[in-house]
Amino acid sequence: MARKLNFSSSIKADSKKVFSQIARFENYSEFIPGCSKAKLIEKNDEYEIGELTFNFFLKTYSVSSKNILTDNTINIEQIEGPFEFFTGKWSVRGNECSSTNVSFDAEFKLPFILENIVTDQVINDFCENALEAFIEKLQAKN
Repeated sequence: MARKLNFSSSIKADSKKVFSQIARFENYSEFIPGCSKAKLIEKNDEYEIGELTFNFFLKTYSVSSKNILTDNTINIEQIEGPFEFFTGKWSVRGNECSSTNVSFDAEFKLPFILENIVTDQVINDFCENALEAFIEKLQAKN
């Protein structure tokens, strides 16, 4: 069964700075829970390919993705990894009050072996922790 997730927040920061931080693939290990390594493998004018390494349930997982960056969005598609499929999208929109709305939407399907282990609550907690860590990191830089 395919699952969807969405999380969003408003951050008191310039939208260009926020997008710049999200677009720095190498920094993902600093705010994504369980991510031990983030490596940019390829970068060109049309897309980037990156690899994230996670440690969960005493096992190491790697996810490679193709990321297409535009002015205020990053579209993500898993190339290789533990999901049967994974697509996601970061969106960054500036507001009038020098704050920025950040959202992440994804659709994915877990392999059968993880389907019953990884509950919706685990996924929601993971996303909330990642977003909170990202906001803290961003605010520390301002």
